[in-house]
Amino acid sequence: MHIYPWEVVSILILVAALVYYRRKQNPMTRDPATGRKVAAKKTDQTPEEAYLELRQQAITTDPKRLVLPGELKPDEAFGVLMEMGISTSVVTLASFADGDASIYYKTGGGMIGGVSHETVRAASKDLVARAQKALPRMIKTTSFPLPEDGRVRFYVLTPRGVFTTETSRQTLGERQSELAALFSSGQEVVAQMRQVEEQRPKNTFAPPPMPPPDEPEETPA
Repeated sequence: MHIYPWEVVSILILVAALVYYRRKQNPMTRDPATGRKVAAKKTDQTPEEAYLELRQQAITTDPKRLVLPGELKPDEAFGVLMEMGISTSVVTLASFADGDASIYYKTGGGMIGGVSHETVRAASKDLVARAQKALPRMIKTTSFPLPEDGRVRFYVLTPRGVFTTETSRQTLGERQSELAALFSSGQEVVAQMRQVEEQRPKNTFAPPPMPPPDEPEETPA
């Protein structure tokens, strides 16, 4: 994908805005003209309200805003949300078929602009491709609850609607399942985004890794 100079400048601005957001708990929003996420002006929104707004924008993403090589089929995945409940918070990873990726935290903060980095784009596209394989195990939904502590929920976006499934971190310890492979692919997106942030100046915020799946309990002999 060709990256235009103005896109590079935009990403740098977004990163600077994210640092300010992290310190001042100021929310991000989506630019209606480009469909990309940008820092919003300071409002009275709480971190959780800002998180829920960004999450809703990700779930309702219009595939026409994505730079894709061809027309999507009705059941073709173009986006994935992988969410994990952790104690009193939730971590949401949003990845799209054009390689864009973002991380949001219910308690505030996150990372945006992954589409400008080749390693993140490749990992994000792989996650969407794996979601396509797992789609038969999911059900169509019009409600989007957050996962509880210790639970992992996937939302797969298609032109025909949103499909979902939820499982436990313990189940994801069974490495041969399709959902375990999907979760592992999501962790790779997070890992690549962390590497990108670690290469930035130290005053930027690198997202912590998602916790690994719980190991399956041993069955007594």
